[in-house]
Amino acid sequence: MKVVSVDHKPINEKIFLGDYGHYLRIDSISHEVARTLKEASEGNTWFSKEIDYKSDKTKFSSLPEDVQRAFKLNIAYQTLMDSGVTSGISSIMNRIVTSPIWSILYSRIAIEETIHAESYSYGLSEVFGHQATETLDLVYNDDFVKTRMAKEVELFDSVDKLNSNPMENVFDNDMTEMKQAILKLLFGIYLLEGIKFPFSFLVTFVINDNYDNAIAGFTRTLKLIAHDELNVHVPTGLAVMRILKSEEEQGFTELFKSGWFEKMALEMLEKTVDEEVKWGKYLFDGKNVKGINSAVSENFIKYWAGQRLNALDIKTEYLNVKKSDIVDWFNDYRDINKQNSALQETTNTSYQKGVLKNDL
Repeated sequence: MKVVSVDHKPINEKIFLGDYGHYLRIDSISHEVARTLKEASEGNTWFSKEIDYKSDKTKFSSLPEDVQRAFKLNIAYQTLMDSGVTSGISSIMNRIVTSPIWSILYSRIAIEETIHAESYSYGLSEVFGHQATETLDLVYNDDFVKTRMAKEVELFDSVDKLNSNPMENVFDNDMTEMKQAILKLLFGIYLLEGIKFPFSFLVTFVINDNYDNAIAGFTRTLKLIAHDELNVHVPTGLAVMRILKSEEEQGFTELFKSGWFEKMALEMLEKTVDEEVKWGKYLFDGKNVKGINSAVSENFIKYWAGQRLNALDIKTEYLNVKKSDIVDWFNDYRDINKQNSALQETTNTSYQKGVLKNDL
């Protein structure tokens, strides 16, 4: 693959598997939703070292042991997942994105995921110093954390294998196997960012709210990350899948019409919900963490499972899960606009988020 090509002007622009010379231009946008998402991303640009962790440094040690355990397991997992998504989008997914505007958007998302992963490490280093290594090393030493990203890694690897060995598809003129792998990957990332990540954000938010703002710095970081994920990354995945479903020229519609996508999505959703419920039990069963337990976790996870598939016009039993008060609390608590106005009064952190008018 050439770094950039001007041999000819691409005539078949697709989101994936199209004709692409890696010439980034926005004079002609294939999908306005991609421009809107890109601008929403630009409107919330922030950096790891903006956050003040002085309060966390003095208060964290006062947290009960069960609470510290839940927080450390959760943040090690988040660091691992954001690192994996950064690597996967940068080195694998961006090789098959063949639309300039979508390439720009996915490149921005990869940069944001890098900032997310770095922010966790930075925060832990600020609060714990050299002892931060012990928490970050949980991805090697805790069996439950170690396997948390196995499915996503498998999905990225499948696309990478097919993309690296195109001759395997020489007798498959419509590239069905590759297209199925791409849809599985898109849906897997959608579940990661739309169900797994919100649950991980909830854990930090509940701990901070119930224990005298003991992790205020980490909470500010997580609110910025949650804004990226739930206002740009999740809508991006949803928009792409809806376009692939509706636009014949993208080459994916048959996989939706045949029922293959719905069957795959329901199977993957069921496995994700099962894994997340087990994770909630691992964090909280037999432990005492105020404001949250495995039952609360399960309701939160299943509620979002129903909502995510409903957005793709797929019905599931989880759509009948009654929304608990914690869902509304979560959405209110993560509101970045409330955070910014409060931070101007309480810290010397500079938040220049003036273009949040582009929020979706």
